[in-house]
Amino acid sequence: MKYGRLLFGALIFLAVFSCAKEETIPVAADFEIKVVNDDYSAPVQVEITNKTTGADTFQWTFEGATKTSSSEQNPETRLYLNKGVFKISLTASNKDGSTGTKTIEIQIDAAMRVDIQWEMLGSDISPVTLQMLNTSLGATSWQWEFEGGEPATSTDPVPQARFSNAGEHAVKLTITNGRETYSDTKTVTVQPAMTADFNWLVDAIDNDYQAPVTLHLQNLSTNAFSYQWTVQGATPAASAEENPDIVFQNTGNYTIIFTATNDKESKTVEKQVLINEDKNLLTFNDIQLGINTAQRTVGCYFSSVLAKVIKSNEVTLENAPLIDFAYFGLNDNFTFNQFLSPDEVQTTAFTTIEGAIHTIIVNSQEIAGMQMTAAQFDVIDNGNDFNNITLTESDAGKSPFDNTILPRVILLQTADGRKGAVKITAFISAEKASYIVADVKMQKTP
Repeated sequence: MKYGRLLFGALIFLAVFSCAKEETIPVAADFEIKVVNDDYSAPVQVEITNKTTGADTFQWTFEGATKTSSSEQNPETRLYLNKGVFKISLTASNKDGSTGTKTIEIQIDAAMRVDIQWEMLGSDISPVTLQMLNTSLGATSWQWEFEGGEPATSTDPVPQARFSNAGEHAVKLTITNGRETYSDTKTVTVQPAMTADFNWLVDAIDNDYQAPVTLHLQNLSTNAFSYQWTVQGATPAASAEENPDIVFQNTGNYTIIFTATNDKESKTVEKQVLINEDKNLLTFNDIQLGINTAQRTVGCYFSSVLAKVIKSNEVTLENAPLIDFAYFGLNDNFTFNQFLSPDEVQTTAFTTIEGAIHTIIVNSQEIAGMQMTAAQFDVIDNGNDFNNITLTESDAGKSPFDNTILPRVILLQTADGRKGAVKITAFISAEKASYIVADVKMQKTP
């Protein structure tokens, strides 16, 4: 009886023990993935979160990743450099021999980069045409915006846009692959459209536009690349220079035709110039010549070629030979006045003029002999009117004068043989800035 109880207990123990050994722990393989920054464009970083239960060993495979396998429970972030659809697989197991698997597919998009590039078809002068280039990466659609352009928008990958207005214009590109979107903006600067215009200058000696006349043409065009001048009757009659000089030998009304061209357009402007009959006469009215103390403020030297009064501090080696005469006034009482040859100014209070010419001067016709009255001066309208005057240099002719005779006519002949006359019309007392007012008539050529 005692033996039977022992046997019964042993059987129960074996039965219980045998049942406990057959119960295994199941494996539930599970994991999640997360794309860093939701950026699915290569390169892509993928974080792995293992949520498996019942396992103690793990085998991972990462198709397409830079590291394709791992046995860690929580593998490090995986990097994908190429586009494609790739499998991430986990096989998990335990000591009981239980296993579980799970696979997730991930789509890696091509690398995305928004990039705005264009080819400018011609210069940056209005109108400007841009040919856009497809240099962005990974896009499946494009949205262009052209501020002030034609067209204003486009979905073409490589559109053209035309800008007619000068200034800065924004060019914006937005690209997408259906999952991600990127934008960028650049600026194109359009220069103003070409303008065509011109003018001209003449030397002081040609202010009367009497033939022969030299015109210094001034090109006032903007954003032009080449030029063409046509002037029938001038020398030269045609020129492609930017700012040519042309000469008219004969009287007449002439047409100057100017054409400016760039890579976009050509424009033509025409202007008229009237060349007068050559009277061989230069006329200057109401010029002011200062006394000695005004030589640096008003000026005491005169040049008919330059058509101006020259101050003593303005004398240079270049303009010295062009000075026709000098005026010396002792004081603001005008009791001692004298016109001087430029090479003899140093006989008064003036400084020697280096390179000065010699001019015959007749200050006092009442002493040297009268050849021209004020009335005769007034009616001179041709340089040939001086031909009947003979000037001989003498001390009597150089004699100074006071202000008792008004108007007074002074005669002169320059070193190159040109004859002329100065008519004093007023003595203006202004202390150290005192001056005379005079009219001058000179031959242009001997």
